[in-house]
Amino acid sequence: MPPLALGAALTAYRESSEPILKAQNVGEQQVLAVLNARDILHASLEQSPQLDTYWLKEIHHLDRQLKEHATDLVAQLDFGAYRQSFPKTPEQWWWFLDEAIETPKKHPSDWVFKGATTLAWAVSIGLLVNISGRFLLGGAGVAGLSAIALSNLLTLLKARSDLTDAGNEGVQLLFDRFELSKPQQIRFRFGTTALLAGVLFAFWLTLPTIARRYNARGVGLHDEGRLGSAEQNYERAISLDPDNLDAHYNLGTLYEDIQELDKAETQYLIAARGDFPEAYNNLARLYLQSPDNNLNKSLALLSQGLRLADEQESFPETEFSLYKNLGWALLQQEEYSFAASALDEAISIYEQLPSSEQEFVANPGSAYCLVAQVRETLGNQDVLPVWQRCCQLGDRSNPEENAWLTMARDRFDAAGLNYEDVCHTNALPL
Repeated sequence: MPPLALGAALTAYRESSEPILKAQNVGEQQVLAVLNARDILHASLEQSPQLDTYWLKEIHHLDRQLKEHATDLVAQLDFGAYRQSFPKTPEQWWWFLDEAIETPKKHPSDWVFKGATTLAWAVSIGLLVNISGRFLLGGAGVAGLSAIALSNLLTLLKARSDLTDAGNEGVQLLFDRFELSKPQQIRFRFGTTALLAGVLFAFWLTLPTIARRYNARGVGLHDEGRLGSAEQNYERAISLDPDNLDAHYNLGTLYEDIQELDKAETQYLIAARGDFPEAYNNLARLYLQSPDNNLNKSLALLSQGLRLADEQESFPETEFSLYKNLGWALLQQEEYSFAASALDEAISIYEQLPSSEQEFVANPGSAYCLVAQVRETLGNQDVLPVWQRCCQLGDRSNPEENAWLTMARDRFDAAGLNYEDVCHTNALPL
């Protein structure tokens, strides 16, 4: 039997170790109590005779548990400072637990994941700024504000977990709960940051799709005459996807409708640079209607537009408008034969369309009004049937056509025909 002093020392060692072994809240006082109890047990062992197997196993068991919890003890006590104040011998290994703890070895690829995490953060911030800026540039609206709020919320939550003390503590508790090693923690942080960057990148890729929806909504509002709302939707579409040629073209037509011709020209020019035949046509028409009446520029644009329309197999209504405006420009240039050929081609395109598709052709009467003028200039006497089609299909809300319809009235008056009767939709052909 060991002496009573040794038994008391072992009991004190066991009892002082219990809070640590049970993972209770351990402070500096409890750690010192355990170390002091082990000192007393050590002194008692030096004065005791040989121990039996039971006592040896008990002491070894408690020592092994103490070593297993070394990390918890070192976190609460500065072992080095106490060793300086109270020098210890190497035999008192419990005072050197801080040196016994193995510093986690860094995995060779840890620096790669840390660098990749930083890169993923940079990508995320860049995407967030880009997305938010695009929505705000065109006027966010409810949908835009929702998108900005969601993307910012995801980024802020991630930033809080990585970049703030409170967030880091919460994440560290999660790591401890699942007993993740340091390399695993580094990879986890990279994974979540890369996931955030991936979500933002996927959202960024959908911006052209969202832009197309804004453009389609703008077209609907434009058709309803709600020009202010239509303009907002076109601008939102362009801010989300600056390469959306349809939105640039549609915004140009809106500006032309409200006679903001400089703005219309800008939008048409952008669309034309994207090889948009309709933009070439409208831009050429703007130049034909301008006070400068730049015929050479109009002819160049129309020739390019026709080439693109042929290459892209554009809709017939686009080809009609291009040929009609080409004939108009050639008429003003007094190239009457070439003008007649271009206008005849436009009329041929229109007349070959099914009646259900003819309604999509803008200002079909203008081609007949123009070709009537060309034929008169060329000395053709049988022009009244063409003037009849001019007035049947003409639109007085269009300034040019209004002038041409007045010319048609003069021709019918000179021939002793009633304008209203001749120009009725169901009137017999002359």
